[in-house]
Amino acid sequence: MSITGITSTLDTTGTNASETTATSSTTKLLDPDAFMNMLVTQLKYQDPLDPMETNEFMNQLAQLTQVERLQNIYDSLTDLETTIETGNLLDMIGKKIGVDGTTLSQGDEILITPSADYDKVVLTITNVSDGTTSEVTLNKGDALTYTNEAAGDVTVTAYAKKDGSVVNCTTSLYRIVRGVTSGSGSVYLLAGNGDKYAATDITVIKN
Repeated sequence: MSITGITSTLDTTGTNASETTATSSTTKLLDPDAFMNMLVTQLKYQDPLDPMETNEFMNQLAQLTQVERLQNIYDSLTDLETTIETGNLLDMIGKKIGVDGTTLSQGDEILITPSADYDKVVLTITNVSDGTTSEVTLNKGDALTYTNEAAGDVTVTAYAKKDGSVVNCTTSLYRIVRGVTSGSGSVYLLAGNGDKYAATDITVIKN
């Protein structure tokens, strides 16, 4: 019996399997279960008067074994890559990373930069859990940083004043790395409240 290779067999929905395989191969190898289903479908719809020869069937099974081995290699390499990346990032624990945002966990700090000359900087500290607020004033000559010493999370907004006029400020947030975790093939740094940051989210690293 002359048959086409399993990669060009039509499935029960009429979709050409070679097209499906080509599309999926750009992201992940064909799943062995899907490969077996294609083989069973091929056997199911073969001509009973001219069935598949034994050597052809064995060739198809050999292809299935090869696909499964390649998938196992792919999975092993992915796990190894994640393990290496996790090991490299463990050295980051205890350091401060520059990220976007205004939420500070305990030990995190924020740097304030006025856009022009100023007499003082006023910070509004908002407790995330209950919404209560307080103000902190930094006079000219003081270090323009604020560190959250409280156990809970807070948000910080800032503005400066010069002779009674408001001066805009920008802020830079630095969060302490408390741990490392992985998921969905990526590795993340953990802040004190469990927020996750990928490597692409980090702008600056401080000791």
